[in-house]
Amino acid sequence: MALTISTNFAASFAARNLEKNHDALTNSLNRLSSGQRINRPTDDAGGMSVQLKMRAAINRGRATKNNIQNAISLLQTQDGVLQTAVSLVDRIAELKAMTNDPTKNAKDLQNYNEEYQELRKQLVSLQNEKFNEVTMFADLDTSTISDPTQDGVFRVYTTEQGDSAGTESSVLISGVNLADASAGTSVGTDETALITHSINNSFTASVATVTSGGIADSALTMDGILSDLQKLANARAENGALQSRLNYAYDQASIHKTNMEAARSRIIDVDIAEESTNFAKLNILTQAGASVLSQANATSQVALRLLSA
Repeated sequence: MALTISTNFAASFAARNLEKNHDALTNSLNRLSSGQRINRPTDDAGGMSVQLKMRAAINRGRATKNNIQNAISLLQTQDGVLQTAVSLVDRIAELKAMTNDPTKNAKDLQNYNEEYQELRKQLVSLQNEKFNEVTMFADLDTSTISDPTQDGVFRVYTTEQGDSAGTESSVLISGVNLADASAGTSVGTDETALITHSINNSFTASVATVTSGGIADSALTMDGILSDLQKLANARAENGALQSRLNYAYDQASIHKTNMEAARSRIIDVDIAEESTNFAKLNILTQAGASVLSQANATSQVALRLLSA
């Protein structure tokens, strides 16, 4: 190679390598300081796109888990109300059994009737119980019991895809009509309600005789009260089944979220051991490049010596 002054090819080559190694060293420092392999789209454009979608799915999965837990809490609260209703109807059955005592006169029966009427009112008030200002029980008929747009009917999506995955990936909490409260404390005989016999309008009057009025009325049969108890038992069983299913759905949502986090980590997170080794190599190359560039810049001084000889 000719000896020149205006152009120093060795210095240019050393400067280019130094610049390249310095950029790589800077990127390595960014990875180590951030803990991420991808800090800019230029690091891995495709990987950046995939991990962004995965991150959004993970966030949706976290929200889905919270939704499932809230649904479980609602069902637990609803079951607590049903449990109270069972106790109330059980007490009404006990009062009815005591009215069958032939030694009781109408005044004795009226004393039982006083408690019975108060229990009826409490049963009606349970219909209006809410969870976070959301109605848990609704006055439904068979056409709206599965309509999630109605009060008291809930559809809980159990995957991060939400309604885009269709209703198959959801749990429907069917409407529960505890008691027909449309007429206030004078409750009617809505056949969709769980409690239809023990709070019928026919049994609101005072006891007139041992066979008529209030709790002594012959139309208020033990079979009817036991039918109410059976309906309440069935409702609690269905409530428990829904809680069981949602618990499994929660477990699945947790597993899915964990796996998504692991998949995203493989794309975006840096391998510290590998990157620290790469950093050490680049650090040496950068320092060596700076030293070589200094020496390359000094080579033109040979020409100066020839001119000054």
